Amino acid sequence: MRNNIKRWTAPPGLPTTHYIDNRIHTDPEIFAEERERIFAGGWKLVCHASELPERGSFRTATVAGVGIVVLRDDDIRAFYNACPHRGATLLREERGTLKNRIQCFYHLWSFDLAGNCTGITRPGGYEAAGLGKDDVCLRPVRVEVFCGLVFVSLNDDVEPLAKFLGPMADHMRAHLEGAELEVFHYHRAEIRTNWKLWVDNNSEQYHEYLHILNRKTGMAHPSYHERRWRLYPNSHNVISQGTISYDGMQLGPRTRNLMPGMEPDGMIVMLLFPDVMINVRATVMRIDTIAPLEPGRTLVEWRGLGLKADTEEVRAERVRHHNQVWGPAGRNLPEDIEAVESQWRNMVSGAHRWSIIAREEELRPQDDANLRAFYQEWGRRVGRAPHDADSSFRDGPALSVAVTE
Repeated sequence: MRNNIKRWTAPPGLPTTHYIDNRIHTDPEIFAEERERIFAGGWKLVCHASELPERGSFRTATVAGVGIVVLRDDDIRAFYNACPHRGATLLREERGTLKNRIQCFYHLWSFDLAGNCTGITRPGGYEAAGLGKDDVCLRPVRVEVFCGLVFVSLNDDVEPLAKFLGPMADHMRAHLEGAELEVFHYHRAEIRTNWKLWVDNNSEQYHEYLHILNRKTGMAHPSYHERRWRLYPNSHNVISQGTISYDGMQLGPRTRNLMPGMEPDGMIVMLLFPDVMINVRATVMRIDTIAPLEPGRTLVEWRGLGLKADTEEVRAERVRHHNQVWGPAGRNLPEDIEAVESQWRNMVSGAHRWSIIAREEELRPQDDANLRAFYQEWGRRVGRAPHDADSSFRDGPALSVAVTE
């Protein structure tokens, strides 16, 4: 019997912007380049300012494999989470509140919240070498706060955050500045997939067919395909606000206690390169960030946000709305995780060499234009062509994806 199955031993017959060489997801050398040039070299969202509610509040995080701590002094600061004496980890908890000082558990050296050394155990032993408190301090990390979002960069020469965000900042202000927000929900999980596959999943709307909730609510609304993507420099993008038919799943309307900038039953998705998704569903906001751990292992963090001024009744409603769709075990998240982990298994085994990102629908929701823009920006920063993992160049490829200002 004749075998008519086409073997993909060569790239599909598409423009090079319209497919991906999946070795960029599995190659350890490329993963190291991503960590250095994207996650260490650019801006990384690490938390929301409400997670640092008072002086001394701190959170630890990992950026490009490097441990850092962000804390609130008179303002928000960030440091490498390493003692300048012998390199021991200073703060070993995920979060907490300090009483005016950081003390290393190893040799009990201490530092104030501004990073200055305030105490050296038995300092006389260093007098002969001429070393004192004024000669050591915590190593600072560059930090900027925008609309309550705390960004850091390990690159001292990184461009200002405002320039990196560009026109995307106006969309963020519309939904993050209208009232004081706070994180009411946080959870994280390690998933067995490449970090870019999770970003893809958050970015593309074509996968909404995966979710029965989306098929019966968002996609069921007559205006669904009338929305448009707006693409901006640095591969930030946003899709115009749409309306969700929550009655399709008997979830009830979301028409009161709206988040800033939201319409009744509205939904909007904003994406920041390389890894941030801000998803607002009328009454509640979800923010995703990630930390790539290995080519096939990714730490994903999920945050749910409401208004700081919420009453107990209103907050309970927001929590319910959050968990109906997301939550640690909501309807959509387990389905998303299963999908991206199955992709990874086939890519790392070699069963699936090329991925297609060829949908063109005039920037309607299921157009792949935002995925193409992401991979063009990825290629520019890493110095490889997304369609050819063997390529390598100094200045990155020319961008062929148009942006809308």
